[in-house]
Amino acid sequence: MDYDEEIARFQKRRASVLTVIFAFMGVLGAVVVMTILTWGLFLYVIPVVAGVALFVGLNYLLWGRGMLQDTAGEREEEELRASMERPPWELSEPEQPRHL
Repeated sequence: MDYDEEIARFQKRRASVLTVIFAFMGVLGAVVVMTILTWGLFLYVIPVVAGVALFVGLNYLLWGRGMLQDTAGEREEEELRASMERPPWELSEPEQPRHL
């Protein structure tokens, strides 16, 4: 492996870790500020939001993912039909016909 590739991979990993750390610090700061402003009532909101997020995730796993897989064929047919109806000047670069 080339030394430059190794440095690039390390920098990419470091950027990802820093993003997660800064996001966590921002959320934690917002929670602290909201807790101080609401005299502790905001701490009751956190479990409610977590419960709603859990419900949404479970709903997606039970219903949304299955429906997405069930309609994959119909979606593919519709995309094909839409691509056939597009005029040539709206096609992306690889799809445009080559004229010499």
